[in-house]
Amino acid sequence: MAAKKILITGASGFLGYHLLRTAHARGFDVYGLYNSGKISFEYSTNLQLDLRNYIDMGNVIDDIEPDAVIHAAALADATLCQKNKELSYEINVEVTRNLAGICSDYQVPFVFTSTDLVFDGEKGNYTESDIPNPIMVYGAHKLEAEQKTAKVYPESLIVRCPLMFGAIEASDKTYFSTFIRGMREGKPANVFHDEYRSICGARSVSEGILHLCEEATGLFHLGGTARVSRYDFGMAAAEAFGLDKTLIHSLSQKDIQMSVPRPADVSLNIQKARSFGYSPLGYQEELRHIAAAKYL
Repeated sequence: MAAKKILITGASGFLGYHLLRTAHARGFDVYGLYNSGKISFEYSTNLQLDLRNYIDMGNVIDDIEPDAVIHAAALADATLCQKNKELSYEINVEVTRNLAGICSDYQVPFVFTSTDLVFDGEKGNYTESDIPNPIMVYGAHKLEAEQKTAKVYPESLIVRCPLMFGAIEASDKTYFSTFIRGMREGKPANVFHDEYRSICGARSVSEGILHLCEEATGLFHLGGTARVSRYDFGMAAAEAFGLDKTLIHSLSQKDIQMSVPRPADVSLNIQKARSFGYSPLGYQEELRHIAAAKYL
């Protein structure tokens, strides 16, 4: 029996990096779409495509005939989204809506990866039934993309992802790789003690997406098993990598004038996903795997 084909957009990005490898490990025939980045994975069929070209996008899906499409591509730089709302809307909303529509036309299962930043951070432990209230452009556009996806293709799977960390080699631009690199160079790191997320390894999130893709539709929260402050995560990362914890300085969100509003607590309740078999590793365990170069 031929392996199921899975098409992943944003395959050169951080989540895409982990999705490609996790999907291959699970036995999928993997296709990765990228725009300007590079994909260094020999076990996937990689295609360059600007997702704003909807005709080409439809032709690719028609040619590949995937068993599922995971839309992980996004303009995820919150500062850039805040400064260039038109570009953010074009990529984060319009592309998502059109891709959902194409998948609906072909009746291909569609997965949209959203974000915990659709919430305002006033209470934390958000469930799927809590009402979103984004305080930044990026979160607002991801929420609108969720709504348009659900309208265009009600059978879609929408997963809200947490703040993630993962393989250092996946990207040199993520907060995690920047943090580890700076600590290794002996540079001080300022981290918030009053910003909380359901931080989770990208491998666990990828496994959750792929599992739910075959089991469910609708809206799900994916994240780690604990509500963690940025400061506590930084200390745990330093511990796992054997770095100097005295370089880590605790700050409050109130200490910094920020160009983009940051919610205080967007931790996610993941009980619904867990009832469907989602089983993430604890962040300390994933950190140890990464530090030992045994992550993927």
